Amino acid sequence: MAAQGKEIEVTVAEVVDYLRVTGQFTPTLREVVERKLTAQAARKSRVRVTAAELQRAADVFRAVNDLSKASDTQRWLRSNGITLEALEGYLETNILISKFKDTLEKKTNKTKYLTASAVKEAVREMVYRDWLNSQMK
Repeated sequence: MAAQGKEIEVTVAEVVDYLRVTGQFTPTLREVVERKLTAQAARKSRVRVTAAELQRAADVFRAVNDLSKASDTQRWLRSNGITLEALEGYLETNILISKFKDTLEKKTNKTKYLTASAVKEAVREMVYRDWLNSQMK
């Protein structure tokens, strides 16, 4: 990594130590494990990602990150130390997770969740906010 024109070497161990000291390691590790677990479950339940879906996700990613040209994307990948394969894997996992959530939702009796007090309160608050917004116009 460069800092004021000088190359600074940072080891993976230093990054891990920093994350542990700041309390970010466990939540980050958990998120990575959850993503892998969900992607595996999605594949096992025959959820697939098409080339068109992956292309669409890549297009959205590039637009969100203001990477309008291929050279912009290549520069971004290099500066972040990410391979194209790693980015595609990340995007594919995002799609798998989204599709798996859809699959779970279709298979689940939603009554259990819709009657939960937290859900009721969230709906109550949303209804109130909608009413309030209509009054403020």
